[in-house]
Amino acid sequence: MAKKATTVNTHNDTVMAALAFIILGTILVCEQSLNIVKLAVIVFGVALLTLGVLELINKNLIVAICEIVVGVALIILAALMPDIATLVLGIALCLYAIYFLVVNWGSLTGGKLTLRKVIIICMILFALVAGILLIVAYAASVGSEVYIAAGAFALGAGAMIIAKKALTEINRKK
Repeated sequence: MAKKATTVNTHNDTVMAALAFIILGTILVCEQSLNIVKLAVIVFGVALLTLGVLELINKNLIVAICEIVVGVALIILAALMPDIATLVLGIALCLYAIYFLVVNWGSLTGGKLTLRKVIIICMILFALVAGILLIVAYAASVGSEVYIAAGAFALGAGAMIIAKKALTEINRKK
């Protein structure tokens, strides 16, 4: 009897998440204006929407609905209320970090500290720090350094997602 898939196709999910973080990080590092942050929120929303469709294709309905709703909400909020785009993006990054923690909780609990666990922990921390920095940027009048730092942490989160996938592939071939 064939084993039924209970989660999304991790290859597509990983590629889209890494791509979203890398594009977001690059946008934040290169340009720190409100229009660029609005564009970053739209890009992140489209990435979540795409991930939601992939989840839907893989019959993971609860996660699919959550990702589609959040993706559409991000796109609409960025279009209608660009002044809060920074706050929304920061909250979305923090929520994604929590989601990544929940999805990878089984890999983190028990046993000794491995490279895989370090990569997962780094990704979660990088995404959380990027999100918190964007929330601070919205709440306080800050310079472009905060956007650059948030972008650097988003790039780091994308790199950790890629590193996790690469490590998984290396271990699978052993």
